[in-house]
Amino acid sequence: MINILLVDDHAVLREGLRALLNSEPDMHVIGGARDGREALGMVDSLKPDVVVTDISMPNLNGIETVRQLRHTHPNLKLIILSMHATHAYVTEALQAGANGYVVKQADATEVVNAIRAVIAGGAYLSPTISKDLIEDYLNRTPAAGTVQLTTREREVAQLIAEGQSTRDISETLTVSVKTVETHRANILRKLNAKSTAEIVKYALKRGWITLDN
Repeated sequence: MINILLVDDHAVLREGLRALLNSEPDMHVIGGARDGREALGMVDSLKPDVVVTDISMPNLNGIETVRQLRHTHPNLKLIILSMHATHAYVTEALQAGANGYVVKQADATEVVNAIRAVIAGGAYLSPTISKDLIEDYLNRTPAAGTVQLTTREREVAQLIAEGQSTRDISETLTVSVKTVETHRANILRKLNAKSTAEIVKYALKRGWITLDN
């Protein structure tokens, strides 16, 4: 039996996907998380074989969730299920450690196929994005000066973009206000930014947040 954890901030989507996967004879959804931060704790307690996560979620986005889980649980299978179909999102997800990437507009059976593929030791990309991604890898050269934020800086950047105050962020991450301020200053410096608006723009471009969050 393949044990699956679903991570999506939309309860209706979670429950619909739960019903679909539980109808498969070899699959069982053992839990559902509302965001990446909740998912990190649930992985430790539930020990799933596969995590299927959205990208745009409050508190901790799917890309960062995948990145942290790949570090702490190297054998865990990780699949992104997202509305974003562009190669930029897919590339970032794969670089973070995702084993598969399925677009939400795809046929529902693609999620089932993706889970079986990664459990078998392979990878899975929705056919609609595979061709574009391959062409991008063949034709694109790495951009100079790519921004490298630390894990904590990425977390702080998302929370800032969501509109949380410095004190709120310190409580969410259980760190001091001064530490949050230091991270914020480092983020602005690395982004060559002068305002919170530019942090919001950075988070939006990466799908960490959406305008309706």
